Amino acid sequence: MVKFAHMADLHLGYRQYGSEERAIDFAQAFLKAMKEAVKERVDFIIIAGDMFHRKSDMDPLTLTQAIKVLEIAKERDVPVIAVEGNHDSAYFRDTFSWLDYLAHQNLLINLKPNFEEDMVVEEWDGSSGAYVDLECGVRVYGMKYYGSMTEKVLEMYSKKIKKKGFTIFVAHAGVEGYVNIQGCVPSSRFHKLNVDYIALGHIHMSFIEGKIHNPGSLEVCDISELKYDRGFFIVEVNGEVKAKLKRVGGREFEIINAEIKNEEDIKNLKSRLSNIKVERPVIYLNIKCSRSMRKVLDEEEIKRSIKVNPIALKIRWEIFDEFSPVVKFEKEDIELSVISQILENYSYGNISEEVVTLKNAFCGKFSLEKIDEFVDEIFVNSKKVKKITKTSKENKDIEKEIAKKKEVIGKCKAETEKIEKAELKMKDEDEEEVWDWRRTYDHRSKTRKH
Repeated sequence: MVKFAHMADLHLGYRQYGSEERAIDFAQAFLKAMKEAVKERVDFIIIAGDMFHRKSDMDPLTLTQAIKVLEIAKERDVPVIAVEGNHDSAYFRDTFSWLDYLAHQNLLINLKPNFEEDMVVEEWDGSSGAYVDLECGVRVYGMKYYGSMTEKVLEMYSKKIKKKGFTIFVAHAGVEGYVNIQGCVPSSRFHKLNVDYIALGHIHMSFIEGKIHNPGSLEVCDISELKYDRGFFIVEVNGEVKAKLKRVGGREFEIINAEIKNEEDIKNLKSRLSNIKVERPVIYLNIKCSRSMRKVLDEEEIKRSIKVNPIALKIRWEIFDEFSPVVKFEKEDIELSVISQILENYSYGNISEEVVTLKNAFCGKFSLEKIDEFVDEIFVNSKKVKKITKTSKENKDIEKEIAKKKEVIGKCKAETEKIEKAELKMKDEDEEEVWDWRRTYDHRSKTRKH
């Protein structure tokens, strides 16, 4: 009988929410998984990518966490076979990753094919290689993360596989249909491989589809993943393959959804928050309320209702505007009703009909004459204005105001005519050749005409 552990997506060093405690959570999950695997007396351990969270700026603490946990397996002569995920793959300009470093320290076997003129799949020689034959009679092939090239590389790799005993294929790649992320291919591409067990990483939820096995991440990397089952597999091979999921994540997440309409709803929310008893949880608070209610809600007062000390508190506000029901269904009536309600927030008074008239003037064929007539109607002949007796001085002031507005409109008309003449002139000229500055450093680029 052969027994092995299959884990993936450790994300060591992930300081989620900017918290050092969360980084320790990820390290603790790896430690628990390793200790459980050793306790189960496994023959070897597979890590299917994303051992680290950030490849670009490794810190001493994160590297030490990885080394200390891997030494547990090394002390018991349990081989650790790994592949690079998108979070720990070397950049294209680099040839040496942190997993390569750990391999040179004899802490793991980092499998990946080489590419010269063609794909080269060679046996592990102690420092590099794409497959390894273990003492327990198992052959393991490995493929790192290739992103959008995954399907093409997988097709090339499938032609290089030579089955020997119980054969495993390890890759950091996803299966389409589970989550929508880059690096996923149809499951049929994997099922065509001439192997007995496919060990994947990349998707943070646990699933088994035929010989495809994906354990998920050890810890919660995003709030959207809370509903996922996750952990690592203990796999027993004795005529048939049996994979059992082990869970190791420990941090508690509290999700509270509340809709606030009145004082009673506020009291209920405070009561729910005060009843949280979990120590150092991550709290997500989603509050839905009207814009007017948001103005009276005190966020700091809501936070003070929490009696425990959360590791992180995230508040998301969902604000909506309150409008009274519209009874009439004619387009004009609906416009007037909605605009009237909007104008209630300002000091213009009820000028909804004027606003609709102006909107129609601009939405139709633009005519300065029509705008001129509209201005005259508003300032002189509007029936909406109360009829009051004005002094001769007031009438003169109104006439001056109208004259000013007509002068502005006249200038607008003249400017419009100038623009039209300029446009006609431009049409008669040759098109200007413009350098596409965005492609200055692209040697394939040429100047373009616009």
